[in-house]
Formats: sequence, C-alpha cells, structure tokens
Amino acid sequence: MSLGVSVSLRVLATGAAAAAAWLTMTNHEIASLYGFSFAAKYSYSPSFKYFAYANIAIAAATLVSLICACSSRKAGGGFALFLYDLCVTVVAITAFSAATAEGYIGKYGNSHTGWIPICGYVGNYCRRVTISLALSLVASVLLLLLTILSASASRHV
Repeated sequence: MSLGVSVSLRVLATGAAAAAAWLTMTNHEIASLYGFSFAAKYSYSPSFKYFAYANIAIAAATLVSLICACSSRKAGGGFALFLYDLCVTVVAITAFSAATAEGYIGKYGNSHTGWIPICGYVGNYCRRVTISLALSLVASVLLLLLTILSASASRHV
C-alpha cells in the first residue's frame, strides 16, 4: 500500500469523524408537542452520546495512526497497524449502528411501544442527525478500506 493512499484515507476519515462528532454535539432544537415544550439534544440519548464520543475517539485515533503509518514502514509494524485499524473500524461501525437505530426510532417511532416519531416536530435536528450519520458512514467505509489495505500490506512485509 502506498504511503500516499494511506495518509489520504486517514486524513479523510479523521475529517469525516470529527465533522460527525461536531454536528452531533452542536445539534439541538426546541419544539412543542400537544402544548408541552421539549428539547431534542444529543445528550438525552445514550446512543447519540456514544456516537459523538466514539467519533471524537475515532478522529483522535486516526490521527495517531497517521503518525504510526508514516513510521511503521521503517519499524516493521505492519501487523500492529492492521490490528489498530481494525479496532478503530469496529468502533466506528458500532457507533454508526447505535445512532442509526436511535435515528430510525426518531423518524418512524415504534407503534408497539407507543413511541411516536419526533422528526415532524424537530425537523432541523433530524436533518443534522442525518448529515452526521452520513459523515460517520463515510468515515466507516474509509476505515474499512484502510483496514483491508493494512491487512494486505502487513502480509507483504
């Protein structure tokens, strides 16, 4: 794997994860439903909190791996970098999955439990969540590509 491809994918994944975290953490909206006022914030949902904090950790970890990728060519740390990329990818996928499940409930509700959809009342909040999820998906795909490339590179070292 060329160093240029690795660096490019890591920088793009860092940016996507950081943007997803920033959009999530700055997202809030106040709405009124049946005469009651309520606020929609990421911190009210454990899934969205995990999503935001995991994306911060992913961005930081990907920056660390950028340094390691540049130095591992000389030190022979190809397999260690593969394992590191694999762990970061797994965290990215789990964070995306948790937030997507929560977003689905927000958009469509759950008639079996009596949860109503809230996106009709907090449309801007839901649009920002959707953008954040899309950025997180991009980061996950980039990290998956990095993991595959790291695995391939570690075999040839």
